[in-house]
Amino acid sequence: MQPDIIAKAQVVGFKEGLTVLSLIGRTQGLTREVVIRPSGYPFVFEVGEHLAGKIFNAAGEQVGALSEDLTEPMLLNTKLLRINSPPVSVTQRRPVSEPMVTGVRAIDSLLTCGLGQRIGIFAAAGSGKTSLMNMIINHAHADIHVVALIGERGREVIEFIEELKESPHAAQTILIYATSDSPPIERCNAALLATTIAEYFRDCGRNVLLYVDSMTRYARALRDVALATGELPARRGYPASVFEQLPMLLERPGQLKHGSITAFYTVLLESEEEADPIGDEIRSILDGHIYLSHKLAGRGYYPAIDILHSISRVFQKVTTPEHRRCAIDLRDMISRLEQIQLYLELGEYQRGESHENDRALDKKEQIEAFLKQAMDEPMSFDNILSNLNELAS
Repeated sequence: MQPDIIAKAQVVGFKEGLTVLSLIGRTQGLTREVVIRPSGYPFVFEVGEHLAGKIFNAAGEQVGALSEDLTEPMLLNTKLLRINSPPVSVTQRRPVSEPMVTGVRAIDSLLTCGLGQRIGIFAAAGSGKTSLMNMIINHAHADIHVVALIGERGREVIEFIEELKESPHAAQTILIYATSDSPPIERCNAALLATTIAEYFRDCGRNVLLYVDSMTRYARALRDVALATGELPARRGYPASVFEQLPMLLERPGQLKHGSITAFYTVLLESEEEADPIGDEIRSILDGHIYLSHKLAGRGYYPAIDILHSISRVFQKVTTPEHRRCAIDLRDMISRLEQIQLYLELGEYQRGESHENDRALDKKEQIEAFLKQAMDEPMSFDNILSNLNELAS
């Protein structure tokens, strides 16, 4: 007779000859008389084409669908994958050399991303991270979109699901979530599970877009698990193992000979001025960062991208010389506008002292109109480059 399984747990460490487990799920119904039996295998998940358009919790259980028009594919070529697989070997990777079009003007023109790149979206609360992520999902060119919501409020998860259902890419999107009330180990597993699904489709030759919101909550979950095993806190209360686990997740996306994973990771900043050890560590690992300004968001300026503090480290590799020339010119005008802003507010700016400053001021409204973009305003890469060229001429 098969015994009833009332709960599952995951091995997270060893202490004084004992195995430390982290419970997956709730503690209700457990007693000291419960028998613990080792399964003999790690957390594995069945991947296949049938995942597209589905919603999963952190345990890998399907809980819904994003599209009502899904035709259930036959479960062919499915396989079980470990969710904590190591990153692909360097020898199997290919350099990032092709642009990845997001459909967001500010990104595609001045912060152009590449297939296989890993980008961080850094922002304080209320700066529009989720809105920017929705824009990219709706407008970006990708075969499969994989979204991981980690530590979000239940209300936000429901709202995000409803928005995804309206997306033109709903049938090609897979959502994994672990809400803020989930145990720390489930919040950790959600990010690993999403990355594993993205790896499967990449290995099938697809170009995948992976979104993880947010890495800060993933790091906090890692911290909670590590502290529960008896690890000592180090940098700002985070045990050393947290900084060991971050690159093991962030190095898994990339470009292979056939297929790629381009990843966007959101990072919550407690303050736009103070140092943040998790933010600093993640920024040092990724291939670029996009900063969202709380000040711009407060002015109703969306997407609230702070161009001068953002960078794509593959920009030179995925753009043409003419594109780079125009982008440098536009960046220069944005920088000049920022430098003379105080003089403008005080009424002390004198025209004629600098031709370049006057030129930037004359184009201020055009620049702001170019960088702003509505959620439902898709833009082709050719049109973006054409508009950029007009601004820089």
